[in-house]
Formats: sequence, C-alpha cells, structure tokens
Amino acid sequence: MKLIQGNSFYYPSQVVIGGYKIDNQLVLIDSGNDDSSVRKAIRDFSEVNVIALFNTHSHADHCGGNAYIQKQYNPPTFAPTLEKSFIEAPILEPTYLYGAYPLQILQNKFLMAKPSVVTHLVTSEDPIEIPFSDGNQPFTPVSLPGHSPNQYGFVTPDGIAYLGDALISAEMIAKHPLLFTYNVTEHLESLKKLESLAANGYVIAHGGYYDAIKSLILSNLNAMEMTLESLRKCVFEKPSTFDLLHEHLCSLYNLTENVPQNRLNRSVIHAHVRHLVDLGELSIYSEKGKLFLSR
Repeated sequence: MKLIQGNSFYYPSQVVIGGYKIDNQLVLIDSGNDDSSVRKAIRDFSEVNVIALFNTHSHADHCGGNAYIQKQYNPPTFAPTLEKSFIEAPILEPTYLYGAYPLQILQNKFLMAKPSVVTHLVTSEDPIEIPFSDGNQPFTPVSLPGHSPNQYGFVTPDGIAYLGDALISAEMIAKHPLLFTYNVTEHLESLKKLESLAANGYVIAHGGYYDAIKSLILSNLNAMEMTLESLRKCVFEKPSTFDLLHEHLCSLYNLTENVPQNRLNRSVIHAHVRHLVDLGELSIYSEKGKLFLSR
C-alpha cells in the first residue's frame, strides 16, 4: 500500500483498496475483487492485524475480499443498510439485473462476490469509533447514494475521504462514458454534495488518490448529463422502446457488449429513464408487449 499522509494508505490497483494503520493495526476500506486482490494490498505490512473492515457498497469489486479477511482476522465489518443484504446474499445483484433467477452467465465473480457477513450497519453520518491500542479513532461516514442503492464514503481521522464509486476518473469516463448508476436522481445529488466535502485528500476506487476533486466532479456531471440529453433527444423525436434507446446509446458510445455488459447497460438506461419520468419530461406506456417512452 502507498502512504498518503499520517496513517492513511491506498493500494493502487484497478480497484483501489483503502487502509488506515497504526502500528500493526489496520482498518480496511473495501476489500477489492477477490482474495488475491486484498492479499496483495496488505502483503507489505508484516504481522498486520485487520481490526475493522468498511465496505462503501456491495458491488463485487468492493467486497470480493471480505470472506478472506473475515476468515483470517474476523474483524467487525461495517456496511450501509440495504448494501448489507447484497453483500450477504450476492445472488441479489444478478437477480435484479436480470429480473428473475439469473442466467448462469450472470453468476460470475464480477457480479457476485463470495458471501460475507456484515456485523455492523452504517445508518447515519455519525462518526464510528474504532478501538486501537492507543485509543479510539473516529471514522466519519458520508452518505453518497446513486451509483448503488445506499453507498457511503468514509473519512479517516487524517481527513482522507475514501469515496468508493461516487466519482469515476476522467480516464475511465473517456473509456466508458455510460457511467453505471442505480439512481440518477440521487447520483446527481451526491455529486453536488461532494462539491462541499472538505477533506485533506480524496481516494476513488477507479482512479486512486486526488488532492482536489472539483474538476473530476464536473467531468462526472457532464457524463451523466450527456446520457440524459441523448435519451431526451431520441425520445423527443419519436416514441421509443427501451431496445431503441439501448441501440442508440450503443451507437453513440460505440459500445460492444457481452450478455453481462448488456444487462448492466440496460439497468443504467432504466435509471436514466426513471429520472426523466419523475421530472415529467417523459411518459411511459405499454402497447402490444412493448414499453414505449414519449414526450
């Protein structure tokens, strides 16, 4: 792990794992894709003891190493309400993406982490005291829903904010401009909230460490608005089905999909449509087995 400042660390991989360490006592913030990821993250620390584990949300690349850490160290594990259900029953993730018991092709490690146990629920932004040998240290939750149902970030005692997937790097946006989101309305509100989050530094899961995030917030907002505007334009020209909207975005963003990616992208389209329907900009109706969207 790389030291940021004070006692705060991060592991710079495809999916960042955070850490806060005093002597040999380590608090982890997310656990990566799988056992291997989290083992690599902590291997530079000799005789380390993981005394707590925080999960920002339930996506498999953030809790895939939970089971390993719990088997090795048995730390108290903190996760937000609702996210807990998905962490403990990973079949729920592909189930909601598919809308029924999921196809076998959807039951993979990228959508389903090994099941693990959440021992403590995160329900507010009140500081959580973690007992170290030299006294308690406060970790402050920050509610950031949108990307997932009830995502939280966590600010260490050093003032380093670990933000999970509340923000995506500009490089990732360039490669994957259709940002994954569960609730567009809350996602946009969380991005606005981040504008006023004062911290000594920021860590995002797909991007690493940043001294400041103002321009990054703008990049994320612009990406979300680009998708919304594209869907508006498509529907305003003529009534459209979800299949037509999906085809339009595949063309716009040059998307090449396998089956899991198709289900993930369709979920994102559903999230944007829901936002526009709630705003009163779109209407939705059913005709001959198809759902149509119109102005």
